[in-house]
Amino acid sequence: MKHFNKEHRAVVLGLSITGLGVIRSLGKEGLKVLGFDYTDKRDVGFYSRYVKSNICPHPAYQPEKLIEFLVKRLKKESKKSILFPTSDEFVKFISDHRDLLERYFLFNISSQDVLDSIMDKKAQYELARRAETAIPETYYPESFEEIHAIEKQLEYPLIIKARYSFGWREKLGGVFKGFKADNLSELIEQYKKICEKKIPIIVQKIIIGSNINHFKFCVYIDKSNKFLMKFTLRKIRQYPVEFGVGSCVESIKYKELEEVGVKFFKGIGYKGIGSAEFKLDLEDNKLKLIELNPRYWMQNEQAAVCGANFALAQYLDLSDQGAIMSDDFKIGVKWIDPVQDFKSFIGQNHLSAVSLFSWLVFLFKCGISSVFDKHDLKPFLRSMNFGLNLFKLPYFLYKTVSKTGKEVL
Repeated sequence: MKHFNKEHRAVVLGLSITGLGVIRSLGKEGLKVLGFDYTDKRDVGFYSRYVKSNICPHPAYQPEKLIEFLVKRLKKESKKSILFPTSDEFVKFISDHRDLLERYFLFNISSQDVLDSIMDKKAQYELARRAETAIPETYYPESFEEIHAIEKQLEYPLIIKARYSFGWREKLGGVFKGFKADNLSELIEQYKKICEKKIPIIVQKIIIGSNINHFKFCVYIDKSNKFLMKFTLRKIRQYPVEFGVGSCVESIKYKELEEVGVKFFKGIGYKGIGSAEFKLDLEDNKLKLIELNPRYWMQNEQAAVCGANFALAQYLDLSDQGAIMSDDFKIGVKWIDPVQDFKSFIGQNHLSAVSLFSWLVFLFKCGISSVFDKHDLKPFLRSMNFGLNLFKLPYFLYKTVSKTGKEVL
């Protein structure tokens, strides 16, 4: 779409791979994009040719300073700037300060009550139940006594996950999503480690099955509750192998997933950008909600390449330029994070010349890379530490291959 008003400044909050996807989706349409994050320019989004970026105050620990920072830089714009939060911290920041921020900016997010519930996995699953959306068997113990009280109800294997993603990422790291327990003693052992860090947890039955049974249903819903855009994908691989983020995903059409997803989002009264992950439980053949993220998902650039440009749809909607309504997109288009996917591939395969060659062929057949874009090379160069990481490549290959899949968690 080439002919539309571009006077509103697009402001991307969060410059990880997720933010980079949003930046490219907007910048390639000729929009002026500003990008901010609180990291020290480690994130790849800082380096895109399509954005003017800077470090900003922390949205959770310095919200007043961040408001002042944003207002000072954007209050002189002739039109209100449009906010595109790409991480939970920035979504919560906008939600908590929406009354003040809406004086200066345009954004579309769900109500405070809905977002607060989504941030708390226990409350999120309660929303799902009320929306008649299936979830795995889940428990919320807050002490060793409560674990022992439910021990006869537990079915193994289990995953121990955080109720709140913020504390989990900061205290334990954000690469993996949980700890596996195959029996009661392992559950108690893992709980003890997490308990020492004062992180509230949930305990959930693991849905057994391949990574390709993981799916995402992604939407943009306007303020009048219209589904302006829908996109569905499945995982091919994830890293870490058992409980991780999609390292290679593929666009698909899946009617039942769309029906379940639409019912869920309608049932909780959701608005804005959202991505719900489901897994097919082969025991009862039901799609069960794993989690809802109230923001852009890591592989969002894939949707734009497939013809479903969520960021542009959001921009046009909020700038009152008419809605792009579409659930039509190319299927079979693959997105890959080469480094993480190589780790995942090795974790699932014994390395040999044949298997390595097959992965390399697969890599070059993928339509979209997480960072590499021949028209926007600096993010890729940054991810390679401007060439310095090449010197570490032999050691990286040795460490990755030597583990042969044991570094699952």
